[in-house]
Amino acid sequence: MAAKKQAEKQVTKTGKTEKVEKAQKTEAAGESLDLSPAALLAAAAYMTDILPDGCLYHSWRVGLAAERIASALVPDEAQTVFYAGLVQDVGTVGAYKHVTQYTSLQKQLDDPLIRSHPRRGAALLDWLPGMSDSAKLVRSHHEWWDGRGYPDGKVARRIPVGSQILLAVEMMDAAGCFASTSSLVEGLRQLAIFTGHAWSQEVWEAVVHSVEDAEFYKSIMDPTNMQTVISEMLAKHPLPPELDSAEGLERIFHVFAALVDAKDPSASGHSLRAARLAKGLVQQMGLSENDVRTAYRAGLVHDCGRLGVPTPILMRSGLMRSGMFNDEEMGLVRKHAQMTMRVMSCMPTCPDMAVIGEIAGHDHERYDGTGYPDRLTGENIHILSRILTVADAFDAMTSSTSYKHLLSARFAVIRLKQGAGSQFDPNVVDAMTGAVEGGALEVEQAAA
Repeated sequence: MAAKKQAEKQVTKTGKTEKVEKAQKTEAAGESLDLSPAALLAAAAYMTDILPDGCLYHSWRVGLAAERIASALVPDEAQTVFYAGLVQDVGTVGAYKHVTQYTSLQKQLDDPLIRSHPRRGAALLDWLPGMSDSAKLVRSHHEWWDGRGYPDGKVARRIPVGSQILLAVEMMDAAGCFASTSSLVEGLRQLAIFTGHAWSQEVWEAVVHSVEDAEFYKSIMDPTNMQTVISEMLAKHPLPPELDSAEGLERIFHVFAALVDAKDPSASGHSLRAARLAKGLVQQMGLSENDVRTAYRAGLVHDCGRLGVPTPILMRSGLMRSGMFNDEEMGLVRKHAQMTMRVMSCMPTCPDMAVIGEIAGHDHERYDGTGYPDRLTGENIHILSRILTVADAFDAMTSSTSYKHLLSARFAVIRLKQGAGSQFDPNVVDAMTGAVEGGALEVEQAAA
């Protein structure tokens, strides 16, 4: 215990983690980060299930189990089903509860956001190059065989087999089937009555047959094994070439920003504006093109951990300014920085993704060391984090939200100067001042 405390003290004293040091070395060498579109898409799925102290792994499990069932029933569609399952519930972001907590069809139909989520999820997936087939499955994954489902009221064989598989696996997870072997058996017993109502007989027979592979189901029941299993599946089913590209990578980064907007509509557009401001500041300070690219990407994902903050708390974000959050609620809000880093480090096969997560997750550090989550100080905070901190604050002041008064760019600069040396890096504030006064930054002010 004493050794642990000493180690924690040393980290606070030096203000550096290994990932921060790696990021700073990468920056100094002018190297480009090696990023995988497939790993980033898996991280986006992980993000929709993140909790302050863990992860539900719902999306990963649905994708994995659905692929296993599809491989036997419709083998030519296994890849399409896998990626549809991986992101099938992105449209639920912003709901008051996780989709697995809507335990009946009626409860789902009673919530307008849940009822419409297949359309939103399909639209977002269809925006990604090469994913239109998976998008079609997502659109229909809550249709019921007897016509009682949503959003289009499809019936029987009008519902794609892949969509039926996705619904069956989602209901398996909601029924607790992936908690243990005994719960799998009991859950299937309970779900059997939905055959002929929610899905076809052939789909249910494929589900039951898949359970014969006991080792596979044990592998996805173990949270510590999930990263390995999902990495193996990504290797087995590469992304379509159109998405496994530079353009595809950038689009997936923008998916992160879109999901943050969906979680907290009061801050809609903030991630994109902060990314653009950070990019402009890096250019203003004369850093490398690789730094420009990394800062922009970090800006897009810097608030992705907010998906793990309970929606009712985010909906009350207007109280932050008046200090009306209790300590527990404020602690949950602040944990979003750590959750951002966890999201971006969820795929060990892509360590450079974690570098961006460290930069993004440290945008609430303060220059004087009183910030969070790691109380880093001064130049121990990555330069791109320091830039993102200023960009983040500048946009918050110049864009209308539910809890801040809109300031002009010049007044926002005055506020930044007041915090220089305490909250902000003085050099970055100087750069922002010069950029604003010289008209080098295009400041986007959200309408009130």
